[in-house]
Amino acid sequence: MWTSSRTRLRRLEAAWHQPAAPSPHFPLLARRYYDAVQHEPAYHRLPDQTWADLNGDLLFGLLDATVSRVGQQCLYHRLRSPLADETPLHEFEAAATLLAQQPGARGHALLALDQLTAQEAYYLTDLISGQPLPVLPGARFAPLLALGLVATVLGGFWLPVLWFGTMAFALTNGVFHFWQHARIKRNVRPLLHLGRLHRAGQALQRAALPLRPLQRLAAPLARLGALVRQVAFFQVEADLQSDIAAAALYLFDLLKMLLLLDVLLYARCRVAVQQHAPAIRTVFEAVGYVDCALAVASFRQRHATCVPHFGPAAAGIQLQAGYHPLVPGCVPNDLTLAGQGVLLTGSNMAGKTTFMRTLGVNALLAQTIATCPATAYRAPFCRVLTSLSLADSLPTGKSYYLVEAETMRQLLLACEAAPGSYLLLLDELFKGTNTQERIAANTAVLAYLQPRSWVVAATHDGELGALLQSCYVEYHFCETVTAEDWYFDYRLKAGPLTTRNAIRLLARLHYPAQVVATAQALSATLATRAQPSSPQLPTPGALSSVADSTSCEKELVG
Repeated sequence: MWTSSRTRLRRLEAAWHQPAAPSPHFPLLARRYYDAVQHEPAYHRLPDQTWADLNGDLLFGLLDATVSRVGQQCLYHRLRSPLADETPLHEFEAAATLLAQQPGARGHALLALDQLTAQEAYYLTDLISGQPLPVLPGARFAPLLALGLVATVLGGFWLPVLWFGTMAFALTNGVFHFWQHARIKRNVRPLLHLGRLHRAGQALQRAALPLRPLQRLAAPLARLGALVRQVAFFQVEADLQSDIAAAALYLFDLLKMLLLLDVLLYARCRVAVQQHAPAIRTVFEAVGYVDCALAVASFRQRHATCVPHFGPAAAGIQLQAGYHPLVPGCVPNDLTLAGQGVLLTGSNMAGKTTFMRTLGVNALLAQTIATCPATAYRAPFCRVLTSLSLADSLPTGKSYYLVEAETMRQLLLACEAAPGSYLLLLDELFKGTNTQERIAANTAVLAYLQPRSWVVAATHDGELGALLQSCYVEYHFCETVTAEDWYFDYRLKAGPLTTRNAIRLLARLHYPAQVVATAQALSATLATRAQPSSPQLPTPGALSSVADSTSCEKELVG
């Protein structure tokens, strides 16, 4: 049903102010473009573990105010592919600002992108790899079968006995057609929206938006236009199925079956797709770029944000009033990370992990969409890696501790290969083992990582603060517990945690009085047995493998 452009634009503008409704196909389809190109060289690809630790799918859903399926895939790819170059980030920020502030330009973009909303547009990514479409088995016989049918039909006017051959060819071609029909229908699925992609690119180019990707579209659009004309047959078939009477559709199907038109044209198109793959990708990415900028402009309308600034590593990471956009009413916090690492202490639910995720999300969004949920963000370029929500693996038979150990080994190797370029967010390392060895392993690993990366580590082991005081500064979150209630202020505070409220929380949750009293008595006894001075530092042999690398480690083994 026809709808006027003005009505469409009102609908699109209303939808633009809110993220799209969650799709049942996400993330399987939304990540198709990312999966297709993630093997290509890049500054960083966010690992699955880090993406999960930062609640990446939920973050994507919050940002996803894209119009087209192309833009949705490009946004997912952008969020998992941080950059280390200010120029493209500044250009993208300017594009988002332009579309937010100029309704006319935004309207042109929304109408152009509205052509690519069907589910089939997800499969356009199958055409950008440079690989031809799959070969149909026996396709080389199709020209001979079609030619044989035409020859016997025409020859029958002079020699009618040839029409028996026509019937034989018609039967053979019909069988061959139905044998190939399902394969062709599956393989041409990406081709059906090439025309829409081409028209969307042309509409954006005519809008004359001052965006760099659109300024390079003339030649790719011309090449893509030639390919669109070749695949028009398959698009015509789709249009017939929806718009033409059943009799016309039946006649079309009969000709297609007898002359094997779909098989012949598919053979021609599959090679053309390979030849025009660079042009398809250029148009695909330009369209997706505009849609991503629209989504970020929408996000800025809904959330308090700032434009990040990037500086030298010596200036450190400075986060001012940073908050997590997925946490309603999130309390903002400040942090300056310069030189030393950060140890976070505090009870569960006090805000340690949420704050680390806040820092990680700000670093990620700064280097992907040039937008931070904070008042100010200044940092060097860095790759974010995390270990926040690990779990054991039943299928592989790996214990929790083994998963922890393997994850940390990967982080150690990464920092060794590219020192000074990582922001590590670590939550309660090695909690899958006993207290003594956990503290020892934490001390050794954190001392090793600190000179090689930016480190923020959360722990319940207060001993680490004394062991690592030369290279880590302590912060904490705390709660207030009363006889009637308890509450958290979620404020980051300097210094180590000096209060313990875990057992009081048990009492507030109405644990049996005997359990609470026994726990309090044992806690007091264990506290009196503890050494009043700082914990014993590791012996030289304990850290001999890393003793020659940093001042922090030398102090530990000294």
